[in-house]
Amino acid sequence: MTRARAALWTNGILILLCLGLLAVSCSAPARNKSVSFYVNGEKVKQTPAVDMVDGEPMVPASFLETTFQSKLEWTLKDAGGSGLYYKDKVAVLMYHDFTKTAAMKTKGAEAESAIPTDVFKEQMELLKADGFHVISIDQYADFIENKGNVPDNAVLLTFDDGYESFYTEAYPVLKEHGYSAVNFVIVSGADHADKPKQKGRPKMTWSQMREMQKSGMSFYNHTYDSHKYGVMRADGLTKPVLTRHQYLKKEQRVETDEEYHARVKTDLEKAEQRLKEELGNTRGIIAFPYGAYNAEVLDILKEAGISISFTVKEGINVRGQTNGFRVNGAREGESARQLMEKLKALDMNDAAVTVQLDGREAAFKEQPYKGPNGVMIPLKEYCKMKGMKLHFSKWKKQYKITA
Repeated sequence: MTRARAALWTNGILILLCLGLLAVSCSAPARNKSVSFYVNGEKVKQTPAVDMVDGEPMVPASFLETTFQSKLEWTLKDAGGSGLYYKDKVAVLMYHDFTKTAAMKTKGAEAESAIPTDVFKEQMELLKADGFHVISIDQYADFIENKGNVPDNAVLLTFDDGYESFYTEAYPVLKEHGYSAVNFVIVSGADHADKPKQKGRPKMTWSQMREMQKSGMSFYNHTYDSHKYGVMRADGLTKPVLTRHQYLKKEQRVETDEEYHARVKTDLEKAEQRLKEELGNTRGIIAFPYGAYNAEVLDILKEAGISISFTVKEGINVRGQTNGFRVNGAREGESARQLMEKLKALDMNDAAVTVQLDGREAAFKEQPYKGPNGVMIPLKEYCKMKGMKLHFSKWKKQYKITA
């Protein structure tokens, strides 16, 4: 009798556990990475993440925008009534060059990273209005090294490449708002900035940087002369020179491990030395060109006295995270308001959002939400709204969209 009761008790517990697991699987999105997508008969090269919610496929808004030239803007349904979006963390914004107007952003890959000055001004105004607090690179470094605190909703402003437009366009706006910022300088460009013939777009001079230091601007390492692609193989393949052994054409061979290590170390140490000589820097901080790095580069940083680095990968930064995430503040087509919403949601997952499709609020039956892969949109409903046909092959695990 006792055994029978024990068996019934055990079976009851198992049933409750199974029901609990079923409830979790129904409420939480199920990630599906094994599907493929075809649009008008052509396979999509970069398959988007797909979440299944109550049998409905959800895909990132960024995928729909890129693939179908849609404009999807969103706001959090509950961005935090207290105005607190995150605490004891830092969001880092990344910029490069400036243009006078959006219409000028038409030529070359480099132009894609430029932000119209009026959009930048609006962003800086909204940061203050929405309760974000801009901090300095010194505050950030102390926080990362667990030597200091940061305010709630902390934001660090970073710029790459040392373009003169930082002095002419960004600096007046930053000074107006009392914001500090850091520019990661290609140091060889600064060394040649005041010479008659410069390569590429104009760079800041050391004297301009010293002037801006007095108003809270900082300038750190973006390598001495390794912000470029170089030949890595005899067939001409190019990759960022900071992370790959170079092909020595005259000798018809690839650099040895020792030669690669020495070249990278010499470049970084030269940059650090020049920054100390010209600006009196006492910290070693770097932003990797193109966000590219490897394990050996991280080791070389330690040898060169560089303790903090930045990538171009999106995320939010916590204490001890010496290789930091950044958010692109100059994404083409993204409004200043949309950037603020992205910052508010950096530390949120599965948060409900309201979506505007091509300028009009979209009434989705399945609730869009902000997840690890960005804002997720109901694919079936989106296709219906856009007048597109959607077919899913369960056996082939293929989504076919006819636009």
